[in-house]
Amino acid sequence: MKLNKDDMPNIEILSEPELIQPTVIAAFSGWSDAGEAATSALRFLSRRWKAELFAELDPEEYYDFTQTRPHVKIENGERLIEWPSNKFSFHKTSIESKDFILISGVEPHINWKQFVRNIAELCKAYNVANFITLGGLLAEVSHNNDIQVGGSATNLDLSKLLGFEYPRLPGYQGPTGILSVLNQSLHEHGIETASLWANIPFYIQRTPNPKGALALLRHLNDSLTLDLSLHDLEVFSARFEAQVAKDLEQNPEAADYARQIEEETQKNEEFFKDSNTSYEELPDAETMVDELEEFLRQQRDNEN
Repeated sequence: MKLNKDDMPNIEILSEPELIQPTVIAAFSGWSDAGEAATSALRFLSRRWKAELFAELDPEEYYDFTQTRPHVKIENGERLIEWPSNKFSFHKTSIESKDFILISGVEPHINWKQFVRNIAELCKAYNVANFITLGGLLAEVSHNNDIQVGGSATNLDLSKLLGFEYPRLPGYQGPTGILSVLNQSLHEHGIETASLWANIPFYIQRTPNPKGALALLRHLNDSLTLDLSLHDLEVFSARFEAQVAKDLEQNPEAADYARQIEEETQKNEEFFKDSNTSYEELPDAETMVDELEEFLRQQRDNEN
């Protein structure tokens, strides 16, 4: 396959792997990465698969470097500058149509249409079968419960694959992030997309939250039959829970609020057990953003 670099002016092609209808899994740090759940999950996949870098997107056109500053590091005695990166890696399998492209990036500040156009052209060149985005969302949920994963997909087969009801369109209206813009653009280019969102307790200050990454990876593992061992991440999650418990012991106000959230969660569970309403009728992760922001605004107003 020969990639047309003119269609992707801001992507540097390092190699051109032969991939068979790959599935893309993408995560971007920023607005849609609460608890770093999405980027941590993608980083785990990349390391476990030993995914090979084959392309990078030039950050110059997309970032205000006073907001997302480059980092300085010393490597082999030399001073290096690391810029905000959007990296494209691949993982080949021995099973037909089971190749993967991993996109690890940073939500851009400007030129969003041009940003997603570059990604869409690369996906078209590789005849991408499905494009799955990962996200983390702050939500009013208890840290003692398993983190729930919600989401939506653009077609019936992909919905069934990921265990979603179809059609299930997000009900949220308001400010959005690069994931929504990217999914909309890809769908318009004829590429089927899906979003997976992990609901992260908003009162937990520790980050990254490995429980969020674990929830996303378990969902992918089961849905896509990845056969990944998640034992290491399960151990990290158990340690994280112990650290959170210790933090709450030292903060009675936060501990009291956490108990209120858990009690409310238990009441909701009992309600759904005793009614004809199903969990599928609950608002998904994207829908909860507006309500949560309004709740936090009211809390700030009450404090003043």
